[in-house]
Amino acid sequence: MRYERASFGGYIAMLPELHESLRQLIYERGRINPLDVDIRFEAPRRDWVDRLMRPAINLYLFDVQENVKMRSGQMESRIVNGRAVRHAPPRQIDLRYMVSALTTEIADEHLLIWRTLATLMKYRELPEEFLPEALRGCSPAITTQVGQPDEGIQLSQIWGGLNADVRPALCYVVTVPLDLEIAIEAPLVLTRTFRYTRRPDEAATDTDLHIGGTVRDRAGEPVVGATIRARGSAAADSLSDGLGRFTIRHAMPGPVTLDVVGPDGKRQSVTVQVPSDTYDIDLK
Repeated sequence: MRYERASFGGYIAMLPELHESLRQLIYERGRINPLDVDIRFEAPRRDWVDRLMRPAINLYLFDVQENVKMRSGQMESRIVNGRAVRHAPPRQIDLRYMVSALTTEIADEHLLIWRTLATLMKYRELPEEFLPEALRGCSPAITTQVGQPDEGIQLSQIWGGLNADVRPALCYVVTVPLDLEIAIEAPLVLTRTFRYTRRPDEAATDTDLHIGGTVRDRAGEPVVGATIRARGSAAADSLSDGLGRFTIRHAMPGPVTLDVVGPDGKRQSVTVQVPSDTYDIDLK
């Protein structure tokens, strides 16, 4: 799914891209090796935590609300084709995350949550070098804070609602702009999960995952006619369409390497985690 700037110069936050920005910020500025630790954006339910194969830093988005204190009643004026056009400024949206470290060793858990806390508290605004192009230069800038959830919500209540063991966690709030006049020009592409039960009296199920995203070039433009293949899979190759979109069927959960051949014959490989927030591919 791709969002573009509106003609007024407004912005809309793209959650998958924002999550990738947070992931890179924690890895690079926190000096954490991505080969040793995963960064996930999942609901940390007990069964999911038990299936983790290695330590993980998890940012669970549990609340999305408008920051009404930042709402402006003043209309903005822009000159478009020689005419003055008035429109409402972007709304400011608070995204609240419960950030936790998930490991089998308590010492590792404490080390990871402390390192993550120090990294996130260091930046009152997200550094622009970690932001997707459409979110750079936002006014006001994307801000963050580490604190407690509003209205008396306690993180222990969230753990309880997820039927999970209570762990040390912090509340991380990212405030992003949302332009209500923005245009969404591409259809929604999601991970499709199919579960098949063998017999009505049998609990075991088979799971089939279909993933999809968009291939873009260095300028951020969609690449038409790129071939995408999931390495080690019997799934058929996918060819990106007129909007750069592709779909890989029958993907296996876990890390999947996608081999991409552009229309110019250049090759590139990227590794994605299935399931994930985004499967978009940016060609170098």
